[in-house]
Amino acid sequence: MLAWAAVLSKKWMENDFRDSPSGFCLPSGPLLTGPVLYKIVQTPTLLLTLAEDAIAVRQAFLDGRHHPKELDPTWMGHSIGHWEGDTLVVDTVGMNDRSWLNIYPHTMQLHLVEHYHRTDFTHLQMDIMIEDPGAFTKPWTIHTVSNLAPGEEIGEYVCENNRDAQHLSAK
Repeated sequence: MLAWAAVLSKKWMENDFRDSPSGFCLPSGPLLTGPVLYKIVQTPTLLLTLAEDAIAVRQAFLDGRHHPKELDPTWMGHSIGHWEGDTLVVDTVGMNDRSWLNIYPHTMQLHLVEHYHRTDFTHLQMDIMIEDPGAFTKPWTIHTVSNLAPGEEIGEYVCENNRDAQHLSAK
């Protein structure tokens, strides 16, 4: 990490994660690495990710389009995908700088390249390359494997840790 990001990340960890975006009921961003359930729905031209989070839907376009030249930064960014054999590659840009990548802050220069591969019927391997020259000295990768959870459903997201709401209810 660059110095400013390392200081912020260390402060956040020392403060028991109370100052994280999710501590204020803000979205955690596009990564599927957290402890929440998620569901992936695919059509020939669109991939939807549904999750138990403040913004529950993320879309990746599979119709051959490119990223827009003028991006309007959002929590989930703009995602486009294509197939390389049996691996789906999703490229995401255009994220705002208000979410975090687990314990790491990022800037609007964040660029994600995700590789999704079913290793067998019950496992989804994800390799996520993270590049942000505004926050990190070099690109880095997260490797994770998710398990199929048959019978589980995405729950309704309710954040009871909204500090503004707690403040209002105390009056």
